[in-house]
Amino acid sequence: MIRLPRLLALLALGAIAASACAKPFQSAPPANIMDVYATSPSASDAASLLGGDWWPSAPTFGVRPLDDANFSAQVKYAVVRRYANVGTSESWRIRYIQFDKASSATSLMTTLESSLGSGDTGKNVGDKALYYREKLTGGGAPYETLTFIRVGSVVIESTWLKNDGFPSSDQLGRVSSKLVSGVKDAIAGKVHVAQPSANDLASLPPPNAYITLLGAAKLPIEAVPLMLNFSAPTQLVTLFKAENVSDFLFGDYVLDTDTHMEVQAAVFTLTSATAASELFDAFKGSSTVDANGVLKLYNDVTGPGQYDYFVLSGSHIGLLICRSTAELSANEAASRSCESPLETVATAWPTAFRG
Repeated sequence: MIRLPRLLALLALGAIAASACAKPFQSAPPANIMDVYATSPSASDAASLLGGDWWPSAPTFGVRPLDDANFSAQVKYAVVRRYANVGTSESWRIRYIQFDKASSATSLMTTLESSLGSGDTGKNVGDKALYYREKLTGGGAPYETLTFIRVGSVVIESTWLKNDGFPSSDQLGRVSSKLVSGVKDAIAGKVHVAQPSANDLASLPPPNAYITLLGAAKLPIEAVPLMLNFSAPTQLVTLFKAENVSDFLFGDYVLDTDTHMEVQAAVFTLTSATAASELFDAFKGSSTVDANGVLKLYNDVTGPGQYDYFVLSGSHIGLLICRSTAELSANEAASRSCESPLETVATAWPTAFRG
């Protein structure tokens, strides 16, 4: 059986392309990408809606040239949010897709319904909502609920994996209502994200010819173990919070030499150089740094292979992650095209901290 998310990836390209001759978008203009991000659920929202202890991971700001070969001309951008129910295999992923016009979004919904059927009964929200449930085989949380909602020219895709059964229609309706309310607020310009300061942005990797910044935001420290596929997430968060670090600056990039690869950057500012050095050593363990002081790790223990590069400078730790953009192909590892660019960027990065 083809899993629904994988089928979505196949359907979307044809559905979007078929709408290329539709009339221009006539109602509200497309929402700003950072405003859509600002209205996505917080960790407390996820806990209230889903039940459990949900932590967010880093977002993906899907704008060109990221994964340009698979980027339809009718898609303006996408925002991907990921969450994990700590201590379980349960996960929640939300993808907001902003199309050029409402008819493009409508075409995708029509193709989905034609290919997958009308789905299960669910709350009527937005302009159209489709609900599908599937019991998966294999490991992990097997009860998958997939929801598609159109709000004007935006399509929301919500994928919720549970351990012990499908959510009730009432619970799923509350989730859908929350997602629709957020997108409507973004379209109406009612919500705006707090942009990182110029000083914060200056601490990200210095401008270079290897990676291009797509977006930046402050994230809670709970996102770090999920970014690193860390096997003991609560222990890692405890280490940071013991040093009064509750959040960090995040930058999302595309790898210019291979746009199928996403590069995530994180800046951690500790209370002292000593505290930063001790935490860096905890990440390093028995590994060694290279001649430029860069700790280079290939991380494939609990997830698809990714490159993790750490640098230390004074009270700052910088982290670079290079990972595949294949959101629907969980086992696709990062390309070796990550290696040389990340080494160069990581080596130059401490100059930003000293600036």
